[in-house]
Order: sequence, then C-alpha cells, then structure tokens
Amino acid sequence: MNDITVAILAGGSSKRFGSDKALAEFQGKPLILHMLDIAKRISSTILVVVSDEEQGNRLDPYVKNAKIVIDPEGEPKCALTGALTAFEHTETTHVILLPVDTPLAEPELLKMLIRLSPGHGAVIPSWPSGYIEPLHSVYHAEHAYALGLDIMEQGLRRMSDLLDRIQHVLYVSTETLNQFDPDLDTFVNFNTLKELKDAERKRTRR
Repeated sequence: MNDITVAILAGGSSKRFGSDKALAEFQGKPLILHMLDIAKRISSTILVVVSDEEQGNRLDPYVKNAKIVIDPEGEPKCALTGALTAFEHTETTHVILLPVDTPLAEPELLKMLIRLSPGHGAVIPSWPSGYIEPLHSVYHAEHAYALGLDIMEQGLRRMSDLLDRIQHVLYVSTETLNQFDPDLDTFVNFNTLKELKDAERKRTRR
C-alpha cells in the first residue's frame, strides 16, 4: 500500500514479561520476525521503534529492510512515547501502529483500516463494550504528532488522551472487522511469557 508506514512498537519496559519481549520466541521464531513478516504484507515502509540504543543493537541482526528508530532519552517508557517516535520519523502521511507482541495479526484486517484512513485523523477498532484498540490503529502522523507533544508536556501519558484531541476519529466496530479475522486474533497480545507459551501450545494442538 502507498503512503503508509507500519510502525512496530518494540520498546516499553516489559516488566511483566521479564525479558526483551521482541526476542521471545513464538512458534520457533522471535516475535519481532513475526511482526516484520506481517508488516511486509502491508507496506514496504517499516519502522521498528525501540526504547534505547542498547535494545536497538539487540534487534538489529533481525531487522532487514526496515529502519530502527529510538525513543528520545529520558522520556517515559510507554506506548504514547513510542507512537510519537513513529510519527516523528515517518515520511508518509499515515502510520499504522502495531505492538510487537501480536503475532496473530491479520494483514487483511489491517489493510481495511488503512483503506478507511483518508480524511480521518485516526481509524480505531472498537469493541461492543466500548473498549478500543489504539495500538492497532491508523493515524495521520503530522496531526497526531503535534497533538501528542502537547499532551506529553501536560503530563498526560495515555493513548486515549491523544485520541481525545485528534479530530475526525473514525471508530470501526470489531463486529465489522471480524469478516477479515473471524476470531479477532489480530488483537491478542501477550503480557507474560506464560501467556505466550500457553497460546503456542493451544495453536500446536489445533
């Protein structure tokens, strides 16, 4: 797809995980390679956002045909920081954010979000409960970056704080998106190594 950057958010503290989540193996290969494979099916323009130079060096051997970018030193390790780093470094109008721990993401679902993005500040999957998926979403990079810097200066740290400011946000029901991913596995992420291994065992038994 043209004029879209896929930004894989590989930074963060990974406190509950206990190690660099991006290098944890799922079905025989590191999560970062799963996410790069997904990204390549969407766009040839890919960013991998990391917390610091040390993490960038660890991931560098795995990252081919993509650019590693580093969060600013001293900024909090959170999704919003990673998102702003992606928005800053992109050379395309829109960016789709992907967490590094969602190896079951369905590219066709993500492509649908991208197709809906013209004319919107963001396109966000939304569950019937009202829960949203701001890290599987498309953003107008320049618009989101300017607003994100402003809210960070105010001490706000949540992606929802950013979405409160973005204009023309389109919320897309997961009940519509499940035609591209019936089980909505796109949004399954792993907060602990145990969750990752449990999911691997379940898929092996299928």
